[in-house]
Amino acid sequence: MKLKFNQKLLGKFLQDETAEERTFFVLTLITGVLSAFVAVGLQKGVHWLQHILKTDSTFTWESVLLGGVALFISGWLTTRKFPFTEGSGIPKVRAALVVDHGKISLRDTFAKTITTLMALGSGVSLGREGPTVTIAAGIASRLGFSFHLSKKKIKALVAVGAAGGIAAAFATPISAVVFTLEEVVGDLNAKVLGSIVISSVVASVTGQILTGQTHMFEQLYYKMHDHRELLFYLTIGIVCAFIGPLWMKSVLTFREFNRKYMKSHKLTYMMIVFLIIALMTQVHSSVIGSGHGTIEDTLLSLILDPKILFVMFCLKFLATSLCYSAGISGGLFMPTLLMGATLGSLIGSLANAFFPEITTNTGAYALVGMGAFFVTVIRAPFTSILIVFELTRDYNIILPLMIANIIAYMLSSKPTENESIYEQISAQDGIHLPTKEDLEVLDQLHVEDAMIRDIITYGASLSVSETLKDIEEHNPKLQGFPVLKNGRLLGMMSTSELRVQHAKGNGEMKIEHCCEKKIIKIYPDQSLYIALHRLKRFHISRLPVVSRLDEKRIIGILTPKDIVKQFGYQITEAKESEEVSKENLQSS
Repeated sequence: MKLKFNQKLLGKFLQDETAEERTFFVLTLITGVLSAFVAVGLQKGVHWLQHILKTDSTFTWESVLLGGVALFISGWLTTRKFPFTEGSGIPKVRAALVVDHGKISLRDTFAKTITTLMALGSGVSLGREGPTVTIAAGIASRLGFSFHLSKKKIKALVAVGAAGGIAAAFATPISAVVFTLEEVVGDLNAKVLGSIVISSVVASVTGQILTGQTHMFEQLYYKMHDHRELLFYLTIGIVCAFIGPLWMKSVLTFREFNRKYMKSHKLTYMMIVFLIIALMTQVHSSVIGSGHGTIEDTLLSLILDPKILFVMFCLKFLATSLCYSAGISGGLFMPTLLMGATLGSLIGSLANAFFPEITTNTGAYALVGMGAFFVTVIRAPFTSILIVFELTRDYNIILPLMIANIIAYMLSSKPTENESIYEQISAQDGIHLPTKEDLEVLDQLHVEDAMIRDIITYGASLSVSETLKDIEEHNPKLQGFPVLKNGRLLGMMSTSELRVQHAKGNGEMKIEHCCEKKIIKIYPDQSLYIALHRLKRFHISRLPVVSRLDEKRIIGILTPKDIVKQFGYQITEAKESEEVSKENLQSS
C-alpha cells in the first residue's frame, strides 16, 4: 500500500523537468523551515539538558555523574554504531557532496541529532552550529531522494539545507549564503545561489518567529576615536595569524594521538577528556559549552581583567582541542568565535592600560578578534567578515574588522598548507577532496588506475519492473549501470530514473527505451582531471570507460569516489616519499 502511494505521489510531482523544478522549489522552502526547527530544537534541547544534568555552571560531583552518563551514551553511539556523527559533521557533508552526490542517510541524520544533544548536554567545550548544518543537510538529502530528484538537484538541496542550518543557528542569512558557497560547495559562483538565498532567508525568519529573537547578541555601538588605534587592531590580526594555526595543530596532534594510541579505546578517551573539562570548570566556567554568554560579556566590555581573559583563552584553547580531537559530536563555530573574542579583549585591555587616551572599550577588540581568529581556522575570508558584522550589526567597526581579517588570513596562509580545519581533518582521515590547486596531480593520474573493472550491467530487453526488482534484491546500493544490447553498450541508466519511470506507471517498458543513449564516456588512457571535469560538467554519477578501438565495448566504470580514492592514495604516497627524502638528507 505504501509503495503504491509513493508511486502515485512521485507520478504527480515528476512528470517532466518543469514539474521537477517546481518540486525542487517547494522542497527548498520546506528545507528552510525544517532547518529552523532543527536549530531551535537543538538550542532548547541542549539548554534543557544542561539544566537537568546540572552541567550549565561549575561542575559538582552530581554534574560529573549525570553529565558523564550522557556523554557515555553519546560516545558509545558515535564510536560503536554511527561514525558519521563524529565531530561537527561538516567535513562529511562536503565529502557526501563530492563523492556520494549528496547522499546522507536518514539513519545517520537522526543519530547525529541524538548524539549532539547528549554530548552538548554534558557540558563539553563544543557548539551546536556545526551539527545543525549537518542535520539540516541530512534532512534535505532525504527529501531529495524521497522525491527521486536528479543528482544535480539533490546536491543543490543538500547545499540549501546547509545554508538554512547556519542561517537559523546564527540568525545571519547573508553569512549563511557565503559560508555555504565558500566552505561547503567550494564555489562562490555556484548556480545554486538563488536557492541558497531563499533557504537562508526562510530559515532565519522561521527561527526568529519560533524564538522571538531577531539577533543573537545585543546591538552594539562602537566608535573609533583615534586612527592610531588601527595599530592595535593590526596587532590582533598578526597575533591571530600565529595562534590560529597553532590551535589547529593542537587539534590535529591530539587527534593523531587518539587515532594511534587509543584506536580501540576511543570511548575511554572521550571520558578522560570529560573529566579534564570537569576539572577546568573549577578554574573558570567559561569552558562549558559553546560560550555564547561569555562572548556577549566580552562584547559588552564586562570582562576587563587581562589575567582573567588570558586564563579564559588558555582554558578554551585546550578544552576545545581535546573535545574535538576526541570525536565528540559537536561543532567549532562558537568556540572559535569565543577564543577570538577573549584574545581580542586581552589585547584591547592591555592597549587600554598603556594607551588609555587613544583606545575605546575592549568590546570593539573582542569583535575584531572574533573575525580574525575565525578566518585563520575556517579559512573563509568573506564569511568571517560578514558573520561578525551580522551578529553585531555595527557599521563603525567594519574597517578595523576588514584590516585585521585580511592580515590574519594572509599571514596564516602557507604555500604548502592553506586548508581549513575541516579540510585538514578530512586529510588526516584519509579523505582528500580535490581542489583547484590539485589539478596538476589529477592531470598526471589516469582513468585506468582508478576505474572499477567488475561492472554490473543489465540487458536492454529487461523491463523497468524486472530491473528494479533485481536491483532491490541483489544490488540495493547500485546507483546506476550500463545498459547492454547484444553485449555492446547501448546507454546508461540511473536507479533513480528507473524508480521514476516505475512511479509513472511504465513498469512494463523495456529499459532500452528509457535509458540515456547520449553517453558521456571516457577512455582508460585519459587523465582523472578530464574525468572529474566531465562528471561535474554533465552532473552525472559515473562514466563508462570504453576502448579506443571499439567505443561500444565497455571495460570499466569510474565514479567520483574512485577518483577521490586514487587521488588520496597519490597524495599519501607523495607525502611519505617527501618525509623519507627529508630523513635521508638529515642522516647524510
